[in-house]
Amino acid sequence: MTLEEFVATQFPGLAAWIRGGAQAGVGSRLHERDGIAAQVSPAVPDASLFNSVAYRDARALRAALPSLESIYDEAGVRAWTVWVHESDVEATALLRGAGHVLDAAPEGMGCALDELVAPDGLDELEYTDSPTVEELQLVLARGYGLPLPVSQSTVGVVPGGPDTLVAIARADGSPACTAQVTVVDEDAGVYAVATVPEARGRGLARRLQYLLLQRARELGARTTTLQASKLGRPVYAALGYESFGAMNMWERRRPQENPPR
Repeated sequence: MTLEEFVATQFPGLAAWIRGGAQAGVGSRLHERDGIAAQVSPAVPDASLFNSVAYRDARALRAALPSLESIYDEAGVRAWTVWVHESDVEATALLRGAGHVLDAAPEGMGCALDELVAPDGLDELEYTDSPTVEELQLVLARGYGLPLPVSQSTVGVVPGGPDTLVAIARADGSPACTAQVTVVDEDAGVYAVATVPEARGRGLARRLQYLLLQRARELGARTTTLQASKLGRPVYAALGYESFGAMNMWERRRPQENPPR
């Protein structure tokens, strides 16, 4: 996979993830038009991750920014974010000028599915590809350190569809790790990988992700991409992923009207 190939997957892949999030979130909705896909989640107005925006190119983003500001403001959302690859200097300058602040810089990573390194212990993994929504909410909350009500608000149903795979692995009989893979065109985007604290270091995420990606191959995927946290980067590197630069999250956060004194 080249840098150009990685960047080309980001809008369609993130847009598909945003659509799924808008469908799964309680009270969430999708705003999608003219090269823009945005999740609007009033139930979590201060969680910019669940109010994410993906864009086709800087021109589309420039045209959409004023309406996005109004949409989020009218919905009562106080924090939303735009995903930008570090190479897009035009979009970066546009967002900085509009008052957005760099909030996080996950590492963009990807590889060809043929380059994946199979982890040991695949046959020993206990998992289900039909998790309950309660199991998924719990693992995501504990894995990401979120209050359970936030997870319940953002995951009202298990994401699904013919091109989306979601699974949960168990450790000591309890739900411990989850991963989601969404296939768009020939790329398998990996999202929502989380492991509860006491089960980390056992290779659950690596094995679960590998198994889901083998199924994604059956759906026509030839490459895989993701946006990695600092904690996740070693896991993905061990699977064979390469780094392709930061996928910056440019956040727009409205100041509190009555901040505490």
